[in-house]
Amino acid sequence: MDPELIPPEDLRLPQHLARIEASFERGQYRRVLEQVKQAQSRYPQAGKLRLWQALAEEALGETQEAIRLAQTLLGNPDPEVAQQARYVLGIWQAPRLRRPAEWLLEIPDLSHLEEAEPGERRLVYERPRRPASLPKVADPIRREAAPPLNTQRLTWVLIGILFALLAVMAWLP
Repeated sequence: MDPELIPPEDLRLPQHLARIEASFERGQYRRVLEQVKQAQSRYPQAGKLRLWQALAEEALGETQEAIRLAQTLLGNPDPEVAQQARYVLGIWQAPRLRRPAEWLLEIPDLSHLEEAEPGERRLVYERPRRPASLPKVADPIRREAAPPLNTQRLTWVLIGILFALLAVMAWLP
């Protein structure tokens, strides 16, 4: 039976975890926190619930709270929970890399399009403009024309090679 249809007070821990995971995958992090609180009232010692709570807190931008929660899970009796807590702590406590501005893509604010007239709703994308300071080449490199090949001579050489190959193949059994 679908855990979403069962009242929260009738759910077992695996069903609670399935609901929480489904909400997390849909990006409903506040709902995850609510579901974790409901499940913790029935299963207060479940480390997996606190791990999901830490993940949801971090997804909502509360990284310090998530780190604090994950640190409490390091000594959890369930080795899987403790290992996952160490893993996420390693990610959350890692130094932040500085990204150059050209690595980032600025997403335009499209909220003003909802109030715009239908004719004004088109998006205009500008092409990046090349800097005007690029030097222009005044004298392009001139390529000398290659001397013409003696195609008649080449044709006779290729025909000779072909006949030689046919003769060798005729002698082979």
